[in-house]
Amino acid sequence: MAQNIPGNRVIYPENVADLRQDWTYTTGGAISSSPIVANETIYFGSRDHNLYALDARTGQLRWSYTTGNIIESSPVFDDDVVYIGSFDGTLYALEARTGGLLWSYSTRDPIDSSPAIADGVVYIGSTDHSLYALDAGTGEQRWSYATEGGIRSSPAIADGLGYFGSWDHTLYAFDASTGATIWTFATGDRISSSPAVANGVVYIGSEDHIFYALDTVTGKKLWSFETGDIILSSPAVAVGVVYFGSHDRRLYALDAATGKQLWNFIAEGAIDAAPVVADEVVYVGSWDSNLYALNAITGEKLWSYATGDAIESSPAVVNGWVYVGSRDSRLYAFTSDRIWSYTTGGSVQSSPVVANGSVYFGSHDHRVYALDPITGDEQWNYVTGNSVFSSPAFENEEEVVYFGSDDHTVYALASSTGAKLWSYTTGGRVTSSPTIAQGMVLVGSHDHSFYAFDVYVGEKLWSYTTGGPIYSSPAATGTVVYFGSHDHKLYALDVMTGKELWSYETGDAILSRPAISGGVVYIGSRDHKLYALDAATGKEIWSYQVGDIIDSSPVVAGDMVFIGSHDHKLYAIDASVGEEWWSYTTGGIVDSSPTVADGVVYFGSQDHTLYALNANSGEKLWSYTTGGMIISSPRVADGFVYVGSDDRNLYAFNQKHSLSKRG
Repeated sequence: MAQNIPGNRVIYPENVADLRQDWTYTTGGAISSSPIVANETIYFGSRDHNLYALDARTGQLRWSYTTGNIIESSPVFDDDVVYIGSFDGTLYALEARTGGLLWSYSTRDPIDSSPAIADGVVYIGSTDHSLYALDAGTGEQRWSYATEGGIRSSPAIADGLGYFGSWDHTLYAFDASTGATIWTFATGDRISSSPAVANGVVYIGSEDHIFYALDTVTGKKLWSFETGDIILSSPAVAVGVVYFGSHDRRLYALDAATGKQLWNFIAEGAIDAAPVVADEVVYVGSWDSNLYALNAITGEKLWSYATGDAIESSPAVVNGWVYVGSRDSRLYAFTSDRIWSYTTGGSVQSSPVVANGSVYFGSHDHRVYALDPITGDEQWNYVTGNSVFSSPAFENEEEVVYFGSDDHTVYALASSTGAKLWSYTTGGRVTSSPTIAQGMVLVGSHDHSFYAFDVYVGEKLWSYTTGGPIYSSPAATGTVVYFGSHDHKLYALDVMTGKELWSYETGDAILSRPAISGGVVYIGSRDHKLYALDAATGKEIWSYQVGDIIDSSPVVAGDMVFIGSHDHKLYAIDASVGEEWWSYTTGGIVDSSPTVADGVVYFGSQDHTLYALNANSGEKLWSYTTGGMIISSPRVADGFVYVGSDDRNLYAFNQKHSLSKRG
């Protein structure tokens, strides 16, 4: 049975080649059942007699339910209930969260058909030659419909009518509420394929080698197409194209209105599985053991994966994951490191922030963007007067995004619409990223001044002048704000008044943003040193010298502080004593500031690559090479890793893959 899950625009022709196996789950028998995903759970049946419910992300078993025979039927989910047929002749209704049996209904012969649900009725075919309509809540029979042959075909319900095929060579159309016959259409052989209905047309394949398109109301044949062998595959219809497989080893793409062949793809084995179409990609399995991903428009093979046996199961494509069962007894889960990318008009050196259902970032094309974090769809953009290096800051209570621009201005935008709430023009470029503290927006400017603005109206509350341009982004804790300047100093100011509490002079300019942890301020300098200073007094606790300039900002996680350098390395330094634990060498300068999440440290390099390392050992878990230098600092949120690149893109990667590689 085809399970055409709506696409989420996270796997598409340009990145489907990045798919890789994330996990498998082994059952006790071949899997012909097609999986479905609902509420982060994947459900599927096996020839070992069991229906399984697994965590869709991890593959961990949530529950299983044992029937009296093999399961080739595909499950259906509706209103927290899972329905599945078994070769023991029974349709089961199970509580989706626990697998508890709600009711069952027994026919006289095996059930190979998959159920369909509409308006509180579940429809199921049986090889006892009957189609049954049952109350979805109780399992009570409402009516049954007898044919002259077994029913393997799964019914399709649309606009009050139902359609199914039978081994008596006939396609039936019936009134979904009463079971009364509307029309029948005779083919030249058995029908095992399940019908698809779209735009007033019902599509069906037959073992007479012919694929048919019929009028849904009259049953009149609109067109037919002959293949080279029997058709067991159920069709999928998308964007005016109908796709189906044949025992002649081909997947066909036909114009849905005319039946004209647009393309066909030849596999090494029969294609009995139903294809699934999502975001211009067609996924289909074959008896040659491969799952294929094809360009839906051209038929070009984009990706394939060889399982251990034939694939009769139809895949499920959901939220950046592809799931499929194989006759090798395994369910496979595939995902991509790169979930999506969004192309702007300029380099993306701004670091993204994820908040309020959006990911916000700036670009050298003068704009700040808000994207959907799951799909990468643009929600809005705002045009400034120059490049945006500054990383946005988000104020949750007021739902406002703050950032600076090379047009000398600090902006406050409504996070949901991008409407400007206020702006303030300084005397120089604003590449510093704002920090919000005590009802103030705190940010530095290349005019040598550090500013505090009222978060609501943008009124300047105070400013403090240093001896050089301020690239460094501030960090605040309590009533103290810390930032560096090109005058070589790290400053600590009272947030409320702007009064200097202390300053510490290093040997060169400070572009790095300070990190504060456990009463210690950590800061990198272009004098090649990482410093640890007492946050209250500015007294040096220790310093560690690396091989070149430090523009990367430190991050503290556990007992370690992580920082990058122009010497191409990322360092892990003992936060208490300043001794190196490990370092990792990349192929370029590391200006990107690291991010640590779930024991993994993520950072970019000017060698164009995003790295994911084991935070304890420095072992590389995963990397992805973009088309440009990565100066942007990655952000991790809700299972995604986001980072910008000089190739003009913001990328979203799947955090789960790097976690699974830890072992």
